[in-house]
Amino acid sequence: MNILSKITIGVAGLTALGLSAYAVAAIPTPLSSEIVPLTTVVSPESVSRSIVCAGDVVGYIGDSATISSISATTRVMTGGETITELVMDSSTNGSAITNSGGSLYAAATEYGSVKTESVAGYLATECGDPLNDQWLIGGSTTTGRDTIMTISNGSDVEARIDLEIWGSAGKVDAPGSQGIVIPARSQRSYSVAGFAPDEASPVIHLLSNGAAVWATLQTTVVRGLVPGGLDRIGPVSAPTTSVSFPVLNVPTEKSIGKLLVDEAYSDVVAALRFLVPGDSDATITITLDPYGEGDSQVVTASIPAGSTLDLPITELSAGDWAVSVESDQPIVAAARVGFHDASNGITDLAWASSAPAQTGIASVLVPVGASLGLTNVGASDATVTIVSGGEITENVVVPARGNLLRSVGPGLLSVTSNSPISNTVFVLTRDGIATLRGLTPPIDASNVVVIHG
Repeated sequence: MNILSKITIGVAGLTALGLSAYAVAAIPTPLSSEIVPLTTVVSPESVSRSIVCAGDVVGYIGDSATISSISATTRVMTGGETITELVMDSSTNGSAITNSGGSLYAAATEYGSVKTESVAGYLATECGDPLNDQWLIGGSTTTGRDTIMTISNGSDVEARIDLEIWGSAGKVDAPGSQGIVIPARSQRSYSVAGFAPDEASPVIHLLSNGAAVWATLQTTVVRGLVPGGLDRIGPVSAPTTSVSFPVLNVPTEKSIGKLLVDEAYSDVVAALRFLVPGDSDATITITLDPYGEGDSQVVTASIPAGSTLDLPITELSAGDWAVSVESDQPIVAAARVGFHDASNGITDLAWASSAPAQTGIASVLVPVGASLGLTNVGASDATVTIVSGGEITENVVVPARGNLLRSVGPGLLSVTSNSPISNTVFVLTRDGIATLRGLTPPIDASNVVVIHG
């Protein structure tokens, strides 16, 4: 098994400061005191941003979560060229990447395929800036489904976590969900089944008092004795009345059709999960736009307040789709799609967190096999510059209330827009599928300290 974490630094920010060298030093790891990691440092020293990665795949054993022993590699890149590679042979807890200065072109992505007796599938997820208030939507704790929440605190301050959990029957009375302590420079993983057992559609609201943290959900599926499904789900920051999934890939009937008649494979059916955390029911309008041939579809639904709801999307033809949701009440949502390769028997699934509408520079590190979807929910056209591998790929116009799809190569990808644009990267490989989001930084960052451990 191997999960590959990459941290990419845009060359524009380095050359603007006249920085062309790096140093390697041994300093204490932010998430562990047992292993002294390699660290790449580019000065100056003022710190303004921290990006956190969840780390290795977590193995579920009984009622506890443990870190599996998976070797991890971190590559540090500038201008598309690897300047150093950091390898740790032992199990690692995650990574904290600290940036300071003026560059916005920094991104980290964890990706790789896993195949064991209990876990099989493909995982790719963006690392992100810590939050004090975040929502995690996805996964299941029913038979054969494990969902593990990992909370990473890369700061020097303790975090005290309170959780609110909803399910299909309403808010969950979850003992032990209040006052969870995540010490400074540490990480903890928890089985969601310990808070919400036998729950088909959990949604978690995480509030951190003290340090901001980065939280993710890892979901795995085992049907009988056959594993087939792996994903890691990133958070959304707040409920909203407008939700976008700029690109989701629906598999062909030939590849996945025979699975859909088997109840054990019900979670490979495309679906949207919703929660209205307020007191009033929501009326939503779902717009499904094909990127290829075919007509757009519009669906209206009512979402009851205070409980989660999964809406299957069963009538979509194979291919790439953009999905937008408008609601008269604030909601949180995620989308799920399935995958099956008949030639090698691999089954996988991917959960897509909703993509926020962002203005400015959004960056993400892209693996092989990726497509970029852009959605403009605004009433005016948006001009977008797509930069891949340090070079401008193209300047495009995303029409008002429209979508755009582009194939993109591996490496650092940035999307710059003069008005709010949502972006999603869909990754399709023979080992499975995943989704990523390019996120805008909260503040500038140019100098980078990369610590892996």
